[in-house]
Amino acid sequence: YIAGESLRGRIKREGRLPIDDAIRLAREIADALAYAHAHDVIHRDIKPENILLSEGHALVCDFGIARAVSRAGGRRLTDAGFAIGTISYMSPEQGSAEPIDARSDVYSLGCVVYEMLSGNVPFSGPSALAILAQRFGDPAAPIRRKRPEVPQAVDAAVLKALAPVPANRFQNMTEFSRALGRAEDTGGK
Repeated sequence: YIAGESLRGRIKREGRLPIDDAIRLAREIADALAYAHAHDVIHRDIKPENILLSEGHALVCDFGIARAVSRAGGRRLTDAGFAIGTISYMSPEQGSAEPIDARSDVYSLGCVVYEMLSGNVPFSGPSALAILAQRFGDPAAPIRRKRPEVPQAVDAAVLKALAPVPANRFQNMTEFSRALGRAEDTGGK
């Protein structure tokens, strides 16, 4: 039992989170995921529902998909063309059922941070296929279009995490966390 609420509950209640809170929570989540990645565990389903807030601290939970993939020996658990995870937070490579690594969780955390700051996921649509298609064709809109007070450096870090091609993202959670930390330390300039 963990006293508190999910990040989803907080987003529902507040809409957009205070910028400093969102960055702090993102860095806590990134640290937890860096630990998992160092132990060869890719979460595969990072979303606000799987992040619990206890005494203001973020806790990553529900490693069920990671555990299932591990038990399957790293093999796909579904037929070709079907992916496991939550479409609104899924990386393009995960959505196309391609092999994934830690950069897939970087993408998913980028979606969560985007939502914490803007109040919306970066891509939405009438169907899972429409959402996936956007990921391959359209870059995410800058957060600053919806919330101009978000520091440029924070916006740039989140958009890099959301790069459609894994090689163009942060290569691990530590890089993403450091970029958010530098943005926070410099006041986002």
